[in-house]
Amino acid sequence: MKNVIIEQNVSNLTNAEMKSYRAFAYCYKGFCDIDYNESKLTLKGGQCAIFLNLSFIKATNPSLDFICDVIYIDESFLRQSGPRNPYIIQGMLSLYSNPIIDVSDNEQELCINLFANFQRRLDATDHRFYNDILRVSARMLALDMFDIQSRTQVTEKISQKSSDIMTRFIQMLQAKEYRYNREVAYYAEQLCVVPKYLSEICNKVSGFSASYWINKFTAQDIYELLTKDRKRSSEIAEMFHFTSTSYFNRYTKRYLGAYPSELRKR
Repeated sequence: MKNVIIEQNVSNLTNAEMKSYRAFAYCYKGFCDIDYNESKLTLKGGQCAIFLNLSFIKATNPSLDFICDVIYIDESFLRQSGPRNPYIIQGMLSLYSNPIIDVSDNEQELCINLFANFQRRLDATDHRFYNDILRVSARMLALDMFDIQSRTQVTEKISQKSSDIMTRFIQMLQAKEYRYNREVAYYAEQLCVVPKYLSEICNKVSGFSASYWINKFTAQDIYELLTKDRKRSSEIAEMFHFTSTSYFNRYTKRYLGAYPSELRKR
């Protein structure tokens, strides 16, 4: 797979092979209804979106006049360079909840130029430093879009230390450590802080507790295994180190709103 892909449609947003990508989209015209993490969202003309987890997207339904650009950037490629900023993790967490961004008239022009310039860089394969310039361009695209998103968010300033702890916490969840341990105390110990402090940072940065994020990542993973991979409850219970299948069933009901057998029918 390529590190960067640009398309003029949304068909790959639900492609399981694209899970390692971040998607940056700008809609020029029309609209697209999106089933996202058990919610119904609509991307409309003049709006942009940053999808940090494509597995949250279940379906897309674009209108006949829908026109957009979608830039897919592999997560590891995107992480390899660029400055750190305490806002980034705060912005990322809000995007997990709602990836759609309202854009002002001036910012619409900026988005159009951003996508056009990125396409130009991607096409310039004869550039002597092609891979390097593409990596920097990807990071600049992400930072410019985070800047647009930050203007629509009312956020509290956070310290670099808090941002670093939250970033490492989310990285542990992205590495699926919740399959082995879902206790806040475990993550706090790995991060060399006490559980109360980790919870305070999570609430300050994201508005949600540490346990909320642990269970959110866990539930999403379970949903994928049940609905796409069609694994049995007993297999998943063992994979996630639940003490019993019945406990796993109760967990699924609590955090996904249905029992495993009901989810498989969807």
